[in-house]
Amino acid sequence: MRTLVVSHLYPNSLTASSGSFVHNQVRFLQQHCDVQVVNPVPWMPIPWFGRWGRFRAIARAEQMQGVSVDRPRYATLPRRILYGHVWRLFQRAVISAVNEKPDVIHAHCAYPDGLAAVRCGRQLRCPVVITVHGYDIDELLYGKLVWRKRVSQALRECDAVVCVSERLRQEVVSLGIPEERVHLVPNGVDGDLFRNHGKRVAGADGWKFLYVGRFDVNKGINVLLEAFSHIRRQRQDVQLTLVGGNPSIRETVDPVAACQRLGLEDSVTVEGEVPWDAIAAYMNASDVFVLPSFSEGLPLVLLEAMACGLPIVSTRCGGPSEIVTDEVGRLAEVRDVHGLSEAMLSAIADYSAYDRSAISERARRLYDYHGLATRLVELYERLLASPRG
Repeated sequence: MRTLVVSHLYPNSLTASSGSFVHNQVRFLQQHCDVQVVNPVPWMPIPWFGRWGRFRAIARAEQMQGVSVDRPRYATLPRRILYGHVWRLFQRAVISAVNEKPDVIHAHCAYPDGLAAVRCGRQLRCPVVITVHGYDIDELLYGKLVWRKRVSQALRECDAVVCVSERLRQEVVSLGIPEERVHLVPNGVDGDLFRNHGKRVAGADGWKFLYVGRFDVNKGINVLLEAFSHIRRQRQDVQLTLVGGNPSIRETVDPVAACQRLGLEDSVTVEGEVPWDAIAAYMNASDVFVLPSFSEGLPLVLLEAMACGLPIVSTRCGGPSEIVTDEVGRLAEVRDVHGLSEAMLSAIADYSAYDRSAISERARRLYDYHGLATRLVELYERLLASPRG
């Protein structure tokens, strides 16, 4: 089966973490399918136009762990100017890069990827699957009217919608998409890489909190640092490590400056972005994983932390509420500095109640990529066996 994966999110030479969840899903899909990835890259006519100009350095085609990735360019404007119309240029970029006619197209994010994929599917006469990850629903659907129209259009016209969380599934169904076309397939975890080594004695050299993700306002970085400053006033045996970067074009945070403002230079380590396969080492050197996001689908990084056996502190922002039980960790309200600090303190105070081996096994049992890839292939096969209009 030839599968065309379309995604504007994919690791590249500028950021190793952008769309790592798509790349890792593809790695396991390749055990069942012949996969081509098309990762359209924004093109700006002015080469020195800030971070947009740096996209020119991204390779137009490469092999990544055996995955064929093509990166055609499409013209776009910064600050989402005319964003509701960019899908047409996105579609042309995808079509220009197709090596062989696919049997099925799988797009990640409803817009622009999904709508462009739907129109490619019409042109190539093959079914289209769209996975929604959260951003396309939580931000675009409730943004400008034209964005909502494009997202709804893509989901109505595709052959199947995959949602990574139950909350997103309900959101999609509420748009009038028939339930039989909406499928729950969560993000996955590479259980061979992310696993509990069982070597660290929790709290033996101080309690170590870890955050991994974008340094983005909507990821709650400022809230996390404020909460951690409250914790440091109560106890000195705590450390926080921030691993991530600013691969997105959204409102970013300078964590170094924030730590200086809060007097946290000696207790917070800012590592910046690291290769995806190095993240497991940070997790196994930590005691508690913290993700204080304002909105999430089903964050891959939470599943990876759980697979390493880490208790979780997160927020009631969507997907985390579906996986973080009392046996796994603690939840706080979104943007609640006091609540987040209390949840973090509670996690280490009650640490003996967590069974790290059980947390790891639960993540591997429910979210291992091997089983999830099989479920996706079965969905593709059902679509190919169904008559098309």
